[in-house]
Amino acid sequence: MGMDDKEELDDELVKSLERLVEEETSVAKAFVDNQKEISSEGAAGTTATGDADMGKTKVIPKVTPDMITKTEKDMQKTGIYNSDEVRASVRREPHNPIEDTNTDIYSDDNRNKEVRNVYDVDNAVRKNTVKPATVKSAVKSEDGNRRPAAEMKEKADTGKGMDASKKRLIITISCIVAVILAIAGVTAGVINHNKNKESYKYNYDKGMESYKNNEYDTAIKYLSKASKLNEGKKNAELKYTLYECYKEKDNTDMQIEVLKDILSFDENNENAIKVLAAIYEKKKDGTSLTELIKSYKDKDGYKYLSDYIVEEPKPSVEAGTYDDEQKLQFAESSSSTVYYTLDKSEPTSKSTAYSGSAIDIKKGTTTVKAVAVNSIGVYSNIVELVYTVDYKKPSAPSVSPESGTYSQGQQVTVSNIPAGSNAYYTLDGSTPTVNSEMYTEPFDIPTGNNVISVIIVDAHNQTSTVVKRNYVVNKAKTFSYNECLDILKEKLITDGVLKSDGSTTKEGNEVTFVYQPKTTVDSVEMYIVRFDVTENSKTTTKGYYGIGIKDGTCYKVTKEDGSYSASEY
Repeated sequence: MGMDDKEELDDELVKSLERLVEEETSVAKAFVDNQKEISSEGAAGTTATGDADMGKTKVIPKVTPDMITKTEKDMQKTGIYNSDEVRASVRREPHNPIEDTNTDIYSDDNRNKEVRNVYDVDNAVRKNTVKPATVKSAVKSEDGNRRPAAEMKEKADTGKGMDASKKRLIITISCIVAVILAIAGVTAGVINHNKNKESYKYNYDKGMESYKNNEYDTAIKYLSKASKLNEGKKNAELKYTLYECYKEKDNTDMQIEVLKDILSFDENNENAIKVLAAIYEKKKDGTSLTELIKSYKDKDGYKYLSDYIVEEPKPSVEAGTYDDEQKLQFAESSSSTVYYTLDKSEPTSKSTAYSGSAIDIKKGTTTVKAVAVNSIGVYSNIVELVYTVDYKKPSAPSVSPESGTYSQGQQVTVSNIPAGSNAYYTLDGSTPTVNSEMYTEPFDIPTGNNVISVIIVDAHNQTSTVVKRNYVVNKAKTFSYNECLDILKEKLITDGVLKSDGSTTKEGNEVTFVYQPKTTVDSVEMYIVRFDVTENSKTTTKGYYGIGIKDGTCYKVTKEDGSYSASEY
């Protein structure tokens, strides 16, 4: 027989006992009414009626809840809770209020027997088969002396009252009341048992027993009840067992409810956190899992969620202040997608998805908020990046040479031009603009007095300060071939190649300078001279020399495949 069947029998027993009490009470009342009628036949109406009423009102009590409660308390004190003890209590007769009057009837040995004799005598008298004087029962009279029943009956016949009938009535009703009280005691015991079923210990023990027996529905019934009582409201073990029952029944919603209940009073419970996260992942409930992770940020339980945390987006450019535009990128992941906003709103999976292309961070302040979202909708922490771009003017250009007087052919060089920027210049001292001459390579300074102005303009039209140089360039002298040849001979004499006559080598061999066509070598216009030496009537070319037409500088020249190269000599 299962526990549910036993409980149903207990309930039925209580109902049956209640009906029995009600029936016995009705029987007692009916008996009293019957005795009234009998008394009316043998005595005066007023006296008999009064005795019957007295017997009715004084002997038959109404069984009230207070009586049952008192009986229940007595049962708790005496420990009568099992069926054997209850049956024994029913068998025991209650104390009779007229024991002092009928000592023989209520003696320990003859109590039950004499009670039956009373009923037998009463029946015999009614049937006139036995005369009252032959009744052997001895009772005490009002004066305390023991007298035969016949004498007492005779006294009653002479108008002294209906004492014998009254006593029989009281005895009979007392027995009925005793039965009723015994039944009330049994009822109280059952009620107390039912009250025990409402206790924490009862429901906890029943629930755990059912769980061990794999009776999960029954276990849920008892453990749920126990978990709502004071002792069970914060019992993590009980509630985790309840979760296990719901797990066996594949009731996911109740699993979640029980786990949340555990975390409401034991927020860092490792098992509850891990299992709840696993349930959300299995359900692909990214929203609930995200909320769980966020709720444990900066708490000890956060470490139990490490397997479910989505890594934050990683920017290629750190937040900060810059003087130029930036190109922002995010490291991509195969397990998540990055979403971002540029309007300070919180990013979601409905925001702009990062595609791999750089995000332009332009002049001013730009706030980028980004979040990574995995395949089931779990969000990472939001990354907020604030960039301030304040375009800085480019540095001033470097211009060489410094201001001064130079010969014709002097060039100007501009450097320190940032990538993406350009240099512009003027030759009349005015401030350059983007419409002025753009510098691309060194340029010649015109002859005369010149004021050259140079600026740099970057990609954002930011302009550097102006750099100015004042150059005085004299017109350069042009040397003739003979002048150039004399300059070369002086150089060769100085270096000991020629003797002081300028026509023989230091060994005494004759030298011949052979004119070559004027040409430009490495941007220098020069005269080319072939250097021949005659030794023992044999003439050999020893090399070539070049002399700059504009400045008279001498060069050693090499001829190869009809082309010349020169190095200063």
